[in-house]
Amino acid sequence: MTFPASLPLVVGDPGNPIARYASQRITRAGFLSDVMALSELLPENRHGLNLCTDRYHFLVAFAALLVSGHVNLLPHSAAPKVLDDLAGDYAAFRVGDEMVRAVHGQYGKAAPVPGIPAEREAAVLFTSGSTGRPAAQSKTWGELVGSSHAAIARFGLDSRHEIVATVPAQHSYGFESGALYALNGPAVIHNGKPLFPADVRDALAGMEAPRILVTTPLHLEACLEAGLDWPPLAFCLCATSPLSREAAVKAEATFSAPMREIYGSSETGAIASRRTATETTWTPYDGVRLHGGDSGFRVSAPFLPASRRLTDRFEIAADGRFEWRGRQADQIKIAGKRTTLAELNARLRAIAGVKDGGFILPEHDSKRLAAVVVAPGIEAEDIRAQLVEALDPVFLPRPLVKVESLQHTATGKLARAELLAHLEGRAKDSASS
Repeated sequence: MTFPASLPLVVGDPGNPIARYASQRITRAGFLSDVMALSELLPENRHGLNLCTDRYHFLVAFAALLVSGHVNLLPHSAAPKVLDDLAGDYAAFRVGDEMVRAVHGQYGKAAPVPGIPAEREAAVLFTSGSTGRPAAQSKTWGELVGSSHAAIARFGLDSRHEIVATVPAQHSYGFESGALYALNGPAVIHNGKPLFPADVRDALAGMEAPRILVTTPLHLEACLEAGLDWPPLAFCLCATSPLSREAAVKAEATFSAPMREIYGSSETGAIASRRTATETTWTPYDGVRLHGGDSGFRVSAPFLPASRRLTDRFEIAADGRFEWRGRQADQIKIAGKRTTLAELNARLRAIAGVKDGGFILPEHDSKRLAAVVVAPGIEAEDIRAQLVEALDPVFLPRPLVKVESLQHTATGKLARAELLAHLEGRAKDSASS
């Protein structure tokens, strides 16, 4: 994709809204004034940690850093050590909610729409670290604008829609759908990050139709089980981990709206979508192509400066659509037989009464799988008996550890470290008994 040398920070009529903030509607002109007010307070360091949890504050901070020539660091975790390490590695200053709140409405004059060089580095995102050490992913403004335009075209967001997101804005999916759609199209964002189902419902009710819910499988499951009445949705977006067809069908019945799932990564941004209730294959965004085979896969897109390697495996059809076959790192080979952690986890979670859980191949034993399970009403032996019916014996977990709960990341992922911690805890308990 060939970009002009300069691209606008925000599009649309200055009088049109960009966010619902503290029960008010912030116009695009008001947003620009807040951006300019904050940009005048930023220090000279090149990198700024954008730590805002309020989505409107995040949007203002992102834009203020961008227009003043800084680079947004979008941390994958809010853990103090993670933030301290990033601040040290990049000599970065921090921008938080209080800093933005202090300048809101204080600029006192109209601000023109800035033009941003397409080649300017706008942000550094970080992979989730769910399967290894988080890796930095640099994004130019042109790349972010191009990926936004591809999604806006796919989902018909060239007319105004109002968005409630449960995903942190620092995550690539939450960043694209909960921030970039509003800058590069007419979308209006809700400033909050509602967690509990009733809060999600109330946030949606406070927005004008057509409404979109941007969420993850973990948050979606909680909403579906809450038994609430929901305001009308145009559609629901889901990403960060695989969504089952059963959950998608239930979501469409609950919300009376299409359930659309996004495929993407921190390395590439969103590149494909599907309606999971009726489709198993993914349709790439316009101009996006997957290439490769057993030795690895790459993706090319009009908005990417060069093709990028993917860490997943696929089956690609002649028309370019594809099916996801799991992560390269998730492949398991034991006694000459192959499977993936994604397949094993799907079998485990399909057992009635299993609320959560995952398989893991401990580093010290490459021939024996283990599993950690949340299943309050089922005995471990009953779970094993059902797995015997579903799996080859070489893939049966030894041990299978039952726990009361598992902690997920803010985007709903279950990290390898979480499973290992429970296995190590069980080993210590066994050694001391």
